[in-house]
Amino acid sequence: MGGTNEMARNLLAQEPGRVDCQALAADTQIIAQRKPARHNGGTSYSVTTTDGVAFAILVSGRVRWALDQLLEAGTTGCTTIHNSAPRWSAYIFDLRGIGVEVETITETHAGDFPGHHAKYVLRSGVSLGRIGGAV
Repeated sequence: MGGTNEMARNLLAQEPGRVDCQALAADTQIIAQRKPARHNGGTSYSVTTTDGVAFAILVSGRVRWALDQLLEAGTTGCTTIHNSAPRWSAYIFDLRGIGVEVETITETHAGDFPGHHAKYVLRSGVSLGRIGGAV
């Protein structure tokens, strides 16, 4: 007899808004709204690479903290042993991603748990503020 097509027609007749709902859902391109950024600002730094290229960056949160630690440490560098942070490698990855040159030096250590650890040394020239101006 009628089968599935007849049943579908009856459902559409009983629920006229059903067709419009499906059409609206198919035409909608953005279903979920993008979440707003937690922080819109940051601290401005001017960076000069070892090649002499100068540019400005804006960093915030833990990445900014890591950059401040690297600046304070100078040529001594930072290690997770002396500058505790849960994700140093991630902060360095983010800094490298925006063009800041950071060298990783592998050091060995003794003690109860001998092994090796990373020391991060800032190689780019970094100063607080934008190029050619104040913060």
